[in-house]
This record gives sequence, C-alpha cells and structure tokens, in this order.
Amino acid sequence: MVYIKRVDIFGFKSFGFKNTSVNFEPGLVSISGPNGSGKSNILDAIIFAMGENKARVMRGPNLRALIHDIDKNRHGPKLTRVRVQFDNSDRKIPVDSDLVTITREMSDKGESTYYIDSKKINRNQILNMLEVANANLTPLNAVQQGTVTRISEMTNEEKRKTIEDLVGLSYFDEKKTESLKQLTEADQRLEIAMAKMGEVKKQIDELEIERNLKLRHEFIGRELDRFRAMDAAGKLRKIKSEKTLKEEKYNDDLSETERLGKSQSTLRDEISKITAEKSAFSTKLDAYSQAKSGIDSELSIEQGKFNNADGQIKTSQKRLTLIEKRLPDITIELENMSKNQGTVDLELEEVKRSIQEINDEKNIIDKKIESSDSKIKSVLDRQSELAGKKNVTDKKIQVLRDELNDAILTKSQSISQQKNIQSTIDNNIRRKKVIDNELTNLKQFSGKLSKVTSNKHSSSRDIELKISKLSEQREKIESDIVELDLILDKSSNAANRYNEKIKLVKDVMHEDYTISQLKDHTKKLGIVGFVYEVLSWNKQYERAILAACSDWFKAAIVPDFETLVSLAQVARNKNLPKIKIIPLNAIPKFQMKTPKTHGLLGILSDYVKCDREYLPIARFLFGNIILAQTGKDAHELSKAGYKAVSINGEFFESKANAVTIDINSKISKLTKIITQSSTVEGLLQTITLLDNHIHNKKSNLKKIEQKQRYLMKQFQLSETELGNVSNSNSTLKSQIDSTTNMSDKLSQRISEQRVQDERFSPKIIQILSSVESLKQRIRLVRENYSDIEQTSIANEISFLNTKKSSLNSEKTRIQNKLSEAEATISVVVDSKKRRKSTLLQEQTSIAGEKNELKTTITKFQTEKDASQKKLIKLREKEQELISTSGTSVSQLSKFDAQLNERNEKERKITNDVNKLAIELGGLKRDLAEIKNNVSSLKKILNAFGFDESIETFDVEPSIEMLEKEQNSLATSLNTNAPQRYVEISTGYRSMSSRKNELEAERNAVVSFIEGIEKDKRQTFLDAFDVVDKEVRELFTKMNGGNAWLELENEDDIFSSGISYFIQFQNKPKRESTSISGGEKTLAAVVFVLALQRLRPSPFYLFDEIDAHLDAPNAQSLAKIVEERSKGSQFIMVSLKDSVVEKAKLIYGVYPKNGVSHVVTYKDKRLSAMAT
Repeated sequence: MVYIKRVDIFGFKSFGFKNTSVNFEPGLVSISGPNGSGKSNILDAIIFAMGENKARVMRGPNLRALIHDIDKNRHGPKLTRVRVQFDNSDRKIPVDSDLVTITREMSDKGESTYYIDSKKINRNQILNMLEVANANLTPLNAVQQGTVTRISEMTNEEKRKTIEDLVGLSYFDEKKTESLKQLTEADQRLEIAMAKMGEVKKQIDELEIERNLKLRHEFIGRELDRFRAMDAAGKLRKIKSEKTLKEEKYNDDLSETERLGKSQSTLRDEISKITAEKSAFSTKLDAYSQAKSGIDSELSIEQGKFNNADGQIKTSQKRLTLIEKRLPDITIELENMSKNQGTVDLELEEVKRSIQEINDEKNIIDKKIESSDSKIKSVLDRQSELAGKKNVTDKKIQVLRDELNDAILTKSQSISQQKNIQSTIDNNIRRKKVIDNELTNLKQFSGKLSKVTSNKHSSSRDIELKISKLSEQREKIESDIVELDLILDKSSNAANRYNEKIKLVKDVMHEDYTISQLKDHTKKLGIVGFVYEVLSWNKQYERAILAACSDWFKAAIVPDFETLVSLAQVARNKNLPKIKIIPLNAIPKFQMKTPKTHGLLGILSDYVKCDREYLPIARFLFGNIILAQTGKDAHELSKAGYKAVSINGEFFESKANAVTIDINSKISKLTKIITQSSTVEGLLQTITLLDNHIHNKKSNLKKIEQKQRYLMKQFQLSETELGNVSNSNSTLKSQIDSTTNMSDKLSQRISEQRVQDERFSPKIIQILSSVESLKQRIRLVRENYSDIEQTSIANEISFLNTKKSSLNSEKTRIQNKLSEAEATISVVVDSKKRRKSTLLQEQTSIAGEKNELKTTITKFQTEKDASQKKLIKLREKEQELISTSGTSVSQLSKFDAQLNERNEKERKITNDVNKLAIELGGLKRDLAEIKNNVSSLKKILNAFGFDESIETFDVEPSIEMLEKEQNSLATSLNTNAPQRYVEISTGYRSMSSRKNELEAERNAVVSFIEGIEKDKRQTFLDAFDVVDKEVRELFTKMNGGNAWLELENEDDIFSSGISYFIQFQNKPKRESTSISGGEKTLAAVVFVLALQRLRPSPFYLFDEIDAHLDAPNAQSLAKIVEERSKGSQFIMVSLKDSVVEKAKLIYGVYPKNGVSHVVTYKDKRLSAMAT
C-alpha cells in the first residue's frame, strides 16, 4: 500500500526557514494543537508538494503568500520547499523504487520546480504517476475545513453530479456524443439510399407492369398459335372423316344409279303390257259396278263412322296413355323439385315463348281449317242440290272422299309423326354423341386434375420439408450467434481492459515535460509519432532492447529534415530542456555484416516489430547492434569492434569495457504492459474475425428467413391451388355424374322412340293400302258416273280436301312441334328444375282431361260397336254380290293394283335417280372443296409447327377471347421492358444490399448508444447502491438513527437529483437540507465517507472535519476512521480527544516566535519530543 512516510517542510507558511521533518506511519495519524499553531499547514504542505496550484485550496491569497514571512525584510533565501516521501514497496507508483520522493520548490516569483528522487520532472508527470496509483488529490481524500460545509449545502443535482464525476460517467457521454454524430451520418446515408431506392422502385414497378404485359402478349401469341393449330387439326380430322364418308356415298350412289336405270326400263315395259290388258277387260265391269255402287255407298258411310269412332278412341287412348305416363312423372318431378330447386327460369321462359308462338301458329291453322271446312260445307251444299239426280253416286263419292281425306290425313299424320320420331331420334343421338364427347373430355380432365392434385400434394410436402430444414438451420445459426456474441463480448471486454492499461502506461511514459508540450500539436508540428509508440517486441528480448537504446525511446519521428529544423526551432522558442528528433528520410541505409561467432543470435533490429514505414527507425536504432546469447558472448563481440547486447540486458559499446545493464528499470516495468499490445492486437483481430463471422451468420440468417418467407408464400399458394383443384375436382365429378345420368336418359329415350318408330312402319303401310284402295274406288265411280258438274264439284272438293289435308298436315306439324317443345320442357326438367306452379297446373289440367277422355272413349266405343255390326252385314251383302259377279272386279282391281304398283315404283325410281344425280353433283363439288381445305389446313399446321396428332377440343371461344386481349395489349407494348426490368432490378438489388448494410451500420450504432446508455445507467446505479449502502451503515454506526439516498426520478436519473434523507432516533425523517447545522455536518461527513468508497485512496488528509460534531458523534467518527485506517492511511487534524485516543501516532503543533514547531508522541504516556 502506498502511504506518506515523511514530510520535510522548509519556509512554508508558518514553518520557518529551518527544515521541519514529520515522519508518518500507516494507519491513523493525529495532528493536534491550539488554534493558530499551524497544524493544518502540515496538510497544506503535503497538498502543495503534490502539485496543487490553487492558493485558496491551501488557504492563501496567492501562491507567493505561501512562502514564510515573505513580506518582511529578512535576509536569506526567499523560497519554500516541501518534500514528501512515499512508501512504494508495492510499486503502485510507476517508479522502480521502494521509496519515491516528490519535491516542490517555489521561488518568491511563484515559479515552481518539481523533482522525483532529485530528478527534475514536470507537474503533469507527477499528477499522472499519482493517478496511476490512485493517489492523486481530490476533495474526497484531501478534505479541507470548508469542504464539509460545502458538501452539506449541495443541491440534489450536485450530489448526483458528484457521484457521476467519481465514477467517470463523462467517458460514456463522450462516447455517446461521438456515436450520435455517427448515427446522424448513418441516417443521412440511409435516407439518401432510401430516396434513391424509392425512385428506382417506381421505375421497377412501372417496368414490371410493362414487362408482364409484354410477356403476356408473347404468351398469348404462343397460345393462339397452339389453339389455331388445334382448331386446324380438329377441322382436318373432321374433314378427312367427312371426305371418307362422301367418297363412300359417291361410289354407292353411282352403283345405285346404274341399278335404278335398269329397273326403270323393265318397269316401263311391264306398265305398257298391263295397260293394254286392263283396257280389254274394263268393258266387262259395267254391270258389276252398278250393283256394287249401292253397297259401296253404304259401306263407305258406315266405314267412315267406324273409322271416325275408332280414330277418336285410339287418339283418346294414346292421349290417355300419355297422361297416365305423365302424371307419375309430374309427381316425381314435384318431389324432386323440393330437393333440387334450380335456376331454370330462363330456359323454361324461352321454351314457353316458343310454345306460345306455336299455339299462335296452331290457332291460325285452326282458323284456316275452319274456313276450309266452311268452303267444303258450301260445296257440299251445292252438291246436295244435285242429290236428286245422282244422290247415291254423290254420297258414295263424298263418303269415299271423306274416307280418302281421312286416310290421307291419317297417312300424313303417321308419316309426320314417324319423321318427327326419327328426327327426335337423330337429335337425341347427336345430343348423346355430344354429351358422350363431353363426358370423355370431362373424364380426361378429371384424370389430369387427379395428377395435378397429386403433384400439388407432393409439392406441398417438399415445401414443408424445405421449411423444416430451414427452421433447423435457423435455430442452429441463432444458437451460434448467441454463443459468438457471448465470446465477442468477453473478448471485447478483455481487449478494452488491456488497451486501457496500455494506454495509461503509454500516457505515463510520454508525459514528461518536453513530450507534454508537443503531444497535443503533433500534426501541426509535423510529428509522425514517438519511438515508443511505433516499436514493440517480444518479452524475451525486452531487457536487451531497453539496455541498448532506452535513451531514444522518447525521440520524436518526423518525415524529413526540414520538419526537424522547424521542430528544433519550436523547442528552442519554448525553452524545452531536451528533445531527440529522427527524420525518416535522412536515415542512412546500411547493411551490417554479422561475424561468425559462437553465441550470436542475430542483428537486434530483426527482433523489433513495427510497421513497414518505420523499419528505417528500427534499423537506425538497432541495426548496428548484435544480439548475443550471454554477456560473455556480447563482450567478445565488443572486443571485435561490434556493439553487442546479451539477451539478459548487458550492453557493450564497440571496443569498450564499460557495460550498461538493465535489470529492473522503470521502462522495463512499464513495457511489460506495452508488450502485451501485440497480444491485444491479435485479440482485436480475433474480435474482428468474430464480428465478421457473426455478421456473416446474421446475413445467412436473413437469407434463410427470406427463403422461409418465400417458401411460406409458395406453400400458401400451393395450398390455395390445391384447394381450388379439389373444388374443381368435386365440381367436375358432379358434372360427370350429371352428364352420365343425362346420357343414360337419352339412351333410354332413344330406345323407346325406336320402338315407336318400328310400330309406325306397318301402320303406315296399311294406311297407304287403304288410301290406294279408296282412290281406285273413287276413280271407278268417277269413270262410271262422271259429268261436267259433278266433275267440277269433285275437283273443287278435291282441291279443298287437298288444302284441308295440307292444313291438317301443317296442324299436325305444329302439334308435333308443340309436342316436341313440351318434350323439350320435359327433357329440361329431367336435368334441371321446373317451376312448381306450371307442373301443378299441368297436373290439374291433364287430370281433368283424363276424365274427359275416358268419357269420350266410352261414347265412341258404343258408336264403333254399332258401326261394326252394320259393316259386317254390308260386307256380307258385298260378298254375295262379288260371289255372283265372278272375278271381274277383283281382276280389274288386280290390273289397277299392278299398274299402280309399277307406276309408283317407276315414279319412285325416277325420283330416286333425280335425287341421286343431284346428290352426286353435290358430292363431287364437296370432295373438291374438301381437297382444297385439307391442303390449307396442313399448311396452317406446318406454319405453327404442329401436326394433326395434336390434342384438340373446342377452342373457338378461347381464340376469340385471346385475340381480343392481344389486340388490346398491342397498343401499349414496350418491347424493351423485360431487358430494362432485369437491368434495373439488378441495380436495385445492389442498392437493397447497400441499404441493408447501412441499416445494419445504423442499428449497430443505435445498439452501441443503447449499450452506452445502459452501461452508464448501470454504472451510476452500482455507484449509487455503494454510496447508499455506506450512508446507511455509517449513519447507524455514528448516530443510531437512519439515513439513506433516494433517486428523485428513477425513469430519468440524469435529469433529476438524489435526495438525502436523515432520521435521527425518535424523530421524523427529513431531507439533509432541512436539518440543523450540527446535523448537517454529521450528514455531510457521512456522505463524504460514503463517497470515498467509490474511489478508495491509499491515504486521506482530514482537516478538522469533526470540528462541529458533538462528542458522541466525534467518537463514532474516530471509531470509523480507525476501522478504515487498516486499509488506508489517515492523517487527521483534530482537536477531539476521541481521535487522539484512537490514533496510532500523535503529533502536536505549537507556535513559538511566529514559527510552528512539531512535537512527536510515540506513546501518550511518554513526554513529548520536540522536532
């Protein structure tokens, strides 16, 4: 422990010009004496010797007044000198000696000279050395008489500021100020970068839109080519299929034409032959015709009634059958309607409008039929006027006509119904084919969707696996970063501690008077640095280097000789005592040849470390000195004419016997710390590498996070697409089921309609036979009973009947069309919804119609039965007549039948030949056109780079849509957009990386500032806790009461103060500023003692700090000081017996003839010994 061992006072204040020596020991030393005796001057003398330059601290008006009896006319020296000797056995003061003596002399002009162990030294160097040992003077270890009073009057903010100064918080403020400046610069750089990125981002956004439009335009072009190729391929396949069919048809038609030509020639020959035979036989039929006429008339009338009743019954029964089939369908449809309420209003409305239009047409036809009936009735009325002449003939002709008309009508209706059924079958077959194709496409699409779903599931699993792996990498990197941050923090703290020590020692070394005068102006004076700053070495060569060249370590380094001259002039102007200067450009280059001698290690300059630019310095100082293993080896080299130094520090000049030895010099001690700088540099390099490694790790972490975000977006997109595909699959399955159901229904309907078609064929043949028979009978009657009027009436009736037949055919067509429309409604309702109100109306209507039909069937069945009985009787009569008349009629009928048959065949063959000729011409034209179309379509496929095997579907809607979009895009295309987008995006990514670097820099500065604030706060709080704890303990020991410190605002410590609360026994608590004078002194003393814990000093100087304390408190203070004196030296001026009792060594001071004298008491029981 450093402590004051001796003080020598000469001519200082009340001490005269005779040397007064005061010896001290560790522990508590008491100085006492009457007021005015000069006891406090001993403490002032110590303070003076340690470099205090403020006279008021030593209670003087000025420094000159500190000299004893300065204003009186006395002879002799007018100066003062104080010498303080310190025990430095632990080498806390950076001087290599057990005793360190600091001397200060001051002349009557106030000029001071300082010495350390009789060696001149400047004041700053003394202050710095004492600071290294923590022995520098502060108001807390040199407590003057007024210090306690000033402390007692401190404001709360001043208390806080005192603690801040003691723990050195200004260091944090300086660092924060510097960091805030860096933060401002970083913000400016980041703001500029963000502004630039904003502008570039706008360009990128615009270009991205233009690029996407361009890419979309190109994609549409490719898709249009593909779709057009598909369209061409589809048309080509269709045309080729059509061509094959047409070629087959053409060949078949040619063969059929040749066959029909031959048949036609044969028929014409047969017709000519039969006509001749009939002519010969006709003359024999007159008698038979007259007899048969009456019976035929009756048969005709009764047959008409029978046919009418039978037709009504069959029509009613058919309608009744339809109604009975329809009623269950309506019931089922009504039940399904409640389950499958659909949206079929538009389609039903369309069909209803069609039905309404058909009904309108039907009404018009009904009116025409009524008109025709009216005309027929009028003609019949005229015919009735001729009833008297040929009543039987007319009636017979009329009946036959009616029968013929009915038969023709029935034939027309049957043929029309058959055609409608065949047309319906064809339509249903086509619809079924379309539906089957659609079903095939749907199933193919379903298969593709299944593959897509499988691929999406696989893609999602892959993305999840990648995200999982990235999460593991991220966790590992985060863990590594935490570990590396911990290592970095520990390494940084260690490096900072070593740097502080090295800096402190280097400061001590350079702070002699000359260097201190130059240090702050090195750049201005052109000084590159000092030798001790630029050189380093390994520890094992330390003594050799210091022994060889210790005098040059404080030399200044300048770049050239001109700077040397300028610096020398500055040194002379400042009266600097001594300076060595080395100009870099004036150092001579030389290469020393080393002798081959035992024990030689090499040139000493090779063992000195420095930057390349300072290698000339190392060669200049050490390049001509040889490093030897031992002192003996060095001596031998010296004799040989070389400068040599041993590794143990024994230096020999060339050819000299004198030796310089460095054993344990001050520089040696200090350089022990300095040589650690290379280790610290290595540590700093390691820290830099760690920092870079952490930065790389964080960069990798950011990349992984970006990948994770990207993969998460991809995963979400994949899941969304998977959901869409699943929904599409469900919808597709529903469509497939619906389409399959519709196809099955159509197949069933086609089968039913084919059965109906098959039933119509024999019926139509029977009707045709009946029509031909009636025509033959009418022709026979007309031939037998013709006259001009009857012929005219017959022609008119025939015309009207033909017109009526046409109208009935048209009505039948309209009814069929109406039935087809109603059937269409039925088909629509099979697959979709039908309005409930319509079904209910139809159900009610056909139920009523069903009852009416039953009544009608019963009525007409009665009429039919009656007519059938009459017809049987008439047929019996007719058979009797035929049997009597022989075979004449049957023979004539046979001729007519043969003629009719052959004429009909001939007409049919002629029609067929004409049709085939027309058809062959059309087929020939179609085949030529198909050939041209095939060639064109193949050219289209070749132009688009496809062949006819490409998959096809209906692409017309897609082509139309894409062409519209392509035309709309073509007006606003930027062809350079993709290239420009890539170029600017690349630049933007570079700018983004730079922005990230700037943000990282800014965040690092912010983090550093936050760390500074945190460290500053924590440092203050730690100091506050120490002082608060000491205040509590000390006050309780001294007074038995309580005292403590409180922060006025814990959230804003450095803008508020510290409250000091006192609570004496049996009294309320009060702030230290609100108590009495004696209490304030006690509180202030406690606060001072507590503050001393923050920066413990090896010694303390107390000047009557207990003057205002009462005896109990003074005794408590003495006890506390005694306890603390075990770790520090206390020199205490006091008049209190309690202090004297506790003191280890006691001095008394008394005045005599105006001069202070000191009495030493080794033991209070011994008599005083004057000094």
